[in-house]
Amino acid sequence: MAHKKPLHMGKNLSDLEEHYKLAKAIGHKKVLQLCSAANRMKEHADLQYLERDEEQAYVFYMKYLNLISVIRNHGEYRDRKHEILESLGTNAQMRAIYEKLEKLKDSLEQRYSCLGVAWEREQNKQRNQQDNMTMIVTQQKLSITAQELLEMIRDTKTSMLIIDCRPEKDLQASGIRYVHVVGVPVHLLVAGMTAGKIHEKLPLEDKPVWSSRKVKEQIVLMDYCTEGNPRKDTPLWVLNDILNNWDQDVAYKKPFLKVEGGYKNFQLCYPMCCRNPSYVPSTTEFNDDARLEDVEYPNISEIRMKDDSFGLPANRPAIDRNSKVAALHVYENKSKPITELLEEQEKLMDKSIQNEREMLSTENVLKQIHDDPANVLDDNEKMEEISTLKYKLMQLEDKQQEYIAENTRLHEKVQEYKVLEQSWNESGDRISAREAELLEQEAQRRIKEKEDEQKRVEQERDRLARERLAQERLEQQREEMLRIAYENKRRLAQQPPEANVDAVRPKVPQFDRAAKPAVASAGGTMAAAADYNQNVYREVQRDFAPVYGSVGRGLTGLKNLGNTCYMNSILQCLSNTAFLREHFLEGAFRQNLNRSNKTQGRIVEEVAAVIKALWLGQYKCIASKNLRYVVGQYERQFGGIEQQDSHEFLTILMDWLHSDIQTVPIQPYSSLEDLPASERAWIDYLKGMESYISNLFYGQIKSTVKCVRCGKESATYESFSNLSLELPQNANRCHLNNCLEMYFNGENIRGWSCPQCKSNQEAIKKLAISRLPSILVIHFKRFYADPEAVATVYKKKQNYVKFPLQDLDMTAHIAPSELSRNKQLRARRYHLFGVSNHYGSMESGHYTAFCKNTVHQKWYKFDDHTVSSLDTSDVCSSAGYILFYSSLPETPETQQQIR
Repeated sequence: MAHKKPLHMGKNLSDLEEHYKLAKAIGHKKVLQLCSAANRMKEHADLQYLERDEEQAYVFYMKYLNLISVIRNHGEYRDRKHEILESLGTNAQMRAIYEKLEKLKDSLEQRYSCLGVAWEREQNKQRNQQDNMTMIVTQQKLSITAQELLEMIRDTKTSMLIIDCRPEKDLQASGIRYVHVVGVPVHLLVAGMTAGKIHEKLPLEDKPVWSSRKVKEQIVLMDYCTEGNPRKDTPLWVLNDILNNWDQDVAYKKPFLKVEGGYKNFQLCYPMCCRNPSYVPSTTEFNDDARLEDVEYPNISEIRMKDDSFGLPANRPAIDRNSKVAALHVYENKSKPITELLEEQEKLMDKSIQNEREMLSTENVLKQIHDDPANVLDDNEKMEEISTLKYKLMQLEDKQQEYIAENTRLHEKVQEYKVLEQSWNESGDRISAREAELLEQEAQRRIKEKEDEQKRVEQERDRLARERLAQERLEQQREEMLRIAYENKRRLAQQPPEANVDAVRPKVPQFDRAAKPAVASAGGTMAAAADYNQNVYREVQRDFAPVYGSVGRGLTGLKNLGNTCYMNSILQCLSNTAFLREHFLEGAFRQNLNRSNKTQGRIVEEVAAVIKALWLGQYKCIASKNLRYVVGQYERQFGGIEQQDSHEFLTILMDWLHSDIQTVPIQPYSSLEDLPASERAWIDYLKGMESYISNLFYGQIKSTVKCVRCGKESATYESFSNLSLELPQNANRCHLNNCLEMYFNGENIRGWSCPQCKSNQEAIKKLAISRLPSILVIHFKRFYADPEAVATVYKKKQNYVKFPLQDLDMTAHIAPSELSRNKQLRARRYHLFGVSNHYGSMESGHYTAFCKNTVHQKWYKFDDHTVSSLDTSDVCSSAGYILFYSSLPETPETQQQIR
């Protein structure tokens, strides 16, 4: 090991401060330039650390951290946060820097003490120890981080009040988006002020919130940027003193919590949770002692320092010459892993280049299809081929991202070995390993050539992709124009023919009063309406663009019409809903068509037509173009080529179908008061008109709130067509029953206005099923907004949820009152017949369906136009998104079974 270089920059740590201060003008540079400078600063620090120049290493590391602080306050930081954090390195690398700083600080203090400044070192040590102890106590008992505050805000069970003390104009300009927060202007926080006087001086709208401190479990205090314990006579200190000593009418249940870094830190970390997050106060007082207050990584003062040790020789450290032999042995062992890592990286680059070439080839094929002048493929075949190629391209892009991540990991590993190698070969004791060095250089040269080749292929592919996207936008505009023209033509075709008139001049109309028809009977009117509905149904001409082939009933695929896999997945699941399918195939729905609603019965007609075509057994695949056009008329998002959420589509589709055939009057009752509350709520929800869809898919949830003090209960009812369940946060694998228990478990609520106690009381809220549907649809909430992202970015939970294929028992979640009224509910069991799966991310994903065919009694995978058999053991997967369960027989014998 090399000698430590002599001290040459100062006599104590304070002397080094002048060396790591940054110029004020540096903040005007571009943020990426600052990131590049920070990385160079870190490289210099690492080099000085390896060369054992402790003063230079300490100065460069501190200058690096100060530069990070400048970057965090830069105007471009919020817009480029992810890019900046990726450039600056991982948290593990930052922790390594702090560990080095700890060692450097200990060593320098000991060495400076031997130079005659022990008294100053001891004074700094005592001050630092006192600050550290205060910081530890504060963090453990009296302070919370921005992340902890966000968790408390999102936890509905937390009874909390946030008191924000900042200048009045700052409170009005920006603040936390939270109901239970009150702003106290700093000009009110002066000596002699009491909590009662603050109440008098607050605006009228803030007074109730301020008064709520009397009933809150936790009070959180926050100013703009205070770290640690507030200094005496500062606004935050005065506020704490007022609440502790001058608020005698309130007995606070817990000690006050202070937000570390104040509103400034919360605003930087979670701007999406703030009003006007870009607002910055015009003048801000900063604490000169806290130079690293805005760095997200741990503060150096938080690191537990080692106890000072005395009596160590400081002038001439002993050197062990035998360490060279050990270093030779270590180097020989380490040189092999470096070459192996480089070989692995080289092989990975070969795979990455091959993958890039496949993507380039796919883009070329897509371009040829778009530019095909001979029109070898018809429109349907062209759409099918484009869909297949896009799906392949998406899979290749996912694989390329994996290669990039793995290559980055290997590159970092190689760099770590090189740093170690440099430390072994420093200060003249360089070890001869020329052969290993040449091998490394040759491998690096080959890797560089492969990286250049990959870059060339990637640039060519990007160019083709841009051209393709521009052409697709033009085709999309043309398709929209054709759709509008088609709808206009269809609308004109459905209008009744006009009576013949004289082309020269109109004649005066004549009326024959004797020809006035008699009033038709109710039965005659219904029959006429049914005939009209059937005639209209027959007149519509649909183009399914089928690919012929005998595949068996229910085994026909659906073409992807441009990111319509979400729609195809849901349609296949509905097609395999036995009772719904038979209702459509028999045409029974036409007798109850509702032409007076928004969609005029068109949605159910098109869905029925698609399902009928799927079960003819004559086509390998069809295109649901008419359904897509009609759906796009009422929800434009479903008419384009953008990817959509299958759960959102299913929910809207269920409402449409229910409305399209909602013409069956509910059996009248002599008095609604004689009915149970759940039945009255059900009739009120359906507006007195039920449908085949509501009988199949709709259920009802009972929400009960019970006062803990007097036992008074209040119940409300809400209908549903599917249950949306949360997934456990800290479990990669779980069971469906875990999700159901999370949904139906009771929760404590505070401040419930009890009608019997006539005051706010603690209560228990519990959900239970008051009406079980025949078809139970369960949706997993896999997508969530990333709280760490500056903009709204959705992430996906990849939990593997185990769900039963048979005998799903919902008895434990049924309201006891319903079980006592209907004993048959205890015997009801559900079997799985359909799963809508989602693969990939929110922005770039793909939907498929797993369905059980009742004719063949087998499971099949429906991947757009492709249909293949599926083993039962593969039905459960981490891609499961929506589950379709039925409590009805697999083969419908009579439609009365759903009543």
